Amino acid sequence: MKQEFIPYEQALELKELGFDEPCSGYYHEDKSLTYTNMVSQNTNSFWKINNKVITAPLYQQAFKWFRDKKLSDASINRHGEADGGYSYRWEIVYEYGVYEERHFKMGYNTYEEAELACLNKLIEIVKQPKKD
Repeated sequence: MKQEFIPYEQALELKELGFDEPCSGYYHEDKSLTYTNMVSQNTNSFWKINNKVITAPLYQQAFKWFRDKKLSDASINRHGEADGGYSYRWEIVYEYGVYEERHFKMGYNTYEEAELACLNKLIEIVKQPKKD
Protein backbone atom coordinates (compact mmCIF):
# COMPACT_ATOMS: atom_id res chain seq x y z
CA MET A 1 0.00 0.00 0.00
CA LYS A 2 2.92 2.36 0.66
CA GLN A 3 3.58 2.73 -3.09
CA GLU A 4 0.15 4.39 -3.47
CA PHE A 5 1.36 7.42 -1.47
CA ILE A 6 3.58 10.10 -2.96
CA PRO A 7 7.10 10.18 -1.47
CA TYR A 8 7.92 12.35 1.54
CA GLU A 9 9.85 14.98 -0.48
CA GLN A 10 6.94 15.56 -2.86
CA ALA A 11 4.44 15.63 0.03
CA LEU A 12 6.52 18.38 1.63
CA GLU A 13 6.58 20.32 -1.66
CA LEU A 14 2.79 20.02 -1.96
CA LYS A 15 2.35 21.26 1.60
CA GLU A 16 4.47 24.31 0.74
CA LEU A 17 2.29 24.89 -2.35
CA GLY A 18 -0.84 24.89 -0.19
CA PHE A 19 -2.06 21.28 -0.31
CA ASP A 20 -4.40 20.85 2.68
CA GLU A 21 -6.71 17.98 1.78
CA PRO A 22 -7.71 15.10 4.08
CA CYS A 23 -5.39 12.11 3.61
CA SER A 24 -5.35 8.53 4.88
CA GLY A 25 -1.68 8.72 5.79
CA TYR A 26 0.94 11.08 7.15
CA TYR A 27 4.71 11.30 7.28
CA HIS A 28 6.82 11.85 10.37
CA GLU A 29 10.04 13.87 10.39
CA ASP A 30 12.02 10.64 9.95
CA LYS A 31 10.00 10.09 6.71
CA SER A 32 8.18 7.06 8.11
CA LEU A 33 4.59 6.66 6.97
CA THR A 34 1.61 6.10 9.27
CA TYR A 35 -1.87 5.13 8.07
CA THR A 36 -4.89 6.57 9.85
CA ASN A 37 -8.66 6.03 10.04
CA MET A 38 -9.20 9.66 11.05
CA VAL A 39 -9.01 10.91 7.47
CA SER A 40 -11.22 13.97 7.97
CA GLN A 41 -8.85 15.37 10.62
CA ASN A 42 -5.65 14.40 8.81
CA THR A 43 -4.84 17.63 6.96
CA ASN A 44 -1.77 19.84 6.94
CA SER A 45 -3.68 22.54 8.84
CA PHE A 46 -4.58 19.94 11.50
CA TRP A 47 -0.87 19.08 11.86
CA LYS A 48 0.19 22.75 11.94
CA ILE A 49 0.84 22.45 15.67
CA ASN A 50 3.39 19.75 14.88
CA ASN A 51 5.44 20.96 11.91
CA LYS A 52 7.36 17.68 11.93
CA VAL A 53 4.28 15.84 10.58
CA ILE A 54 2.87 16.31 7.06
CA THR A 55 0.04 14.61 5.25
CA ALA A 56 0.80 11.87 2.74
CA PRO A 57 -1.47 12.21 -0.28
CA LEU A 58 -2.13 9.32 -2.61
CA TYR A 59 -0.89 9.87 -6.16
CA GLN A 60 -4.49 10.20 -7.34
CA GLN A 61 -5.14 12.91 -4.72
CA ALA A 62 -2.06 14.88 -5.77
CA PHE A 63 -2.97 14.75 -9.46
CA LYS A 64 -6.59 15.70 -8.69
CA TRP A 65 -5.39 18.65 -6.57
CA PHE A 66 -3.26 19.94 -9.44
CA ARG A 67 -6.18 19.45 -11.83
CA ASP A 68 -8.64 21.25 -9.56
CA LYS A 69 -6.42 24.04 -8.26
CA LYS A 70 -3.55 24.65 -10.58
CA LEU A 71 -3.40 22.93 -13.97
CA SER A 72 -5.61 21.57 -16.70
CA ASP A 73 -4.53 17.99 -17.28
CA ALA A 74 -1.73 15.50 -16.68
CA SER A 75 -1.56 11.93 -17.92
CA ILE A 76 0.74 8.93 -18.09
CA ASN A 77 0.51 6.73 -21.17
CA ARG A 78 2.12 3.65 -22.59
CA HIS A 79 3.98 4.46 -25.78
CA GLY A 80 5.01 2.02 -28.51
CA GLU A 81 8.67 1.93 -29.54
CA ALA A 82 10.15 1.28 -33.00
CA ASP A 83 11.63 -2.04 -31.79
CA GLY A 84 8.16 -3.35 -30.91
CA GLY A 85 8.56 -2.76 -27.18
CA TYR A 86 7.03 0.03 -25.21
CA SER A 87 7.83 2.62 -22.60
CA TYR A 88 5.81 5.10 -20.58
CA ARG A 89 5.54 8.84 -21.00
CA TRP A 90 3.89 11.69 -19.17
CA GLU A 91 2.12 14.66 -20.70
CA ILE A 92 0.94 17.88 -19.08
CA VAL A 93 -1.34 20.41 -20.75
CA TYR A 94 -2.09 23.62 -18.89
CA GLU A 95 -3.11 27.22 -19.33
CA TYR A 96 -0.38 29.72 -18.59
CA GLY A 97 -1.82 33.20 -18.68
CA VAL A 98 -3.62 33.39 -22.02
CA TYR A 99 -1.50 30.62 -23.56
CA GLU A 100 -1.78 26.88 -23.45
CA GLU A 101 1.47 25.02 -22.90
CA ARG A 102 2.19 21.35 -23.35
CA HIS A 103 5.06 19.38 -21.87
CA PHE A 104 5.87 15.72 -22.33
CA LYS A 105 8.73 13.33 -21.77
CA MET A 106 9.08 9.78 -22.99
CA GLY A 107 11.22 6.77 -22.18
CA TYR A 108 10.32 5.62 -18.67
CA ASN A 109 10.57 1.88 -18.03
CA THR A 110 7.61 1.71 -15.64
CA TYR A 111 4.35 3.53 -15.07
CA GLU A 112 5.52 4.39 -11.54
CA GLU A 113 8.71 6.07 -12.80
CA ALA A 114 6.69 8.18 -15.24
CA GLU A 115 4.12 9.01 -12.56
CA LEU A 116 6.75 10.33 -10.13
CA ALA A 117 8.53 12.28 -12.89
CA CYS A 118 5.21 13.83 -13.93
CA LEU A 119 4.44 14.83 -10.34
CA ASN A 120 7.88 16.45 -10.05
CA LYS A 121 7.27 18.40 -13.27
CA LEU A 122 3.87 19.60 -12.01
CA ILE A 123 5.53 20.88 -8.83
CA GLU A 124 8.24 22.60 -10.88
CA ILE A 125 5.68 24.28 -13.15
CA VAL A 126 3.57 25.59 -10.28
CA LYS A 127 6.64 27.00 -8.52
CA GLN A 128 7.58 29.05 -11.61
CA PRO A 129 6.57 32.70 -11.72
CA LYS A 130 3.51 33.36 -13.89
CA LYS A 131 4.02 34.77 -17.39
CA ASP A 132 2.03 37.81 -18.43
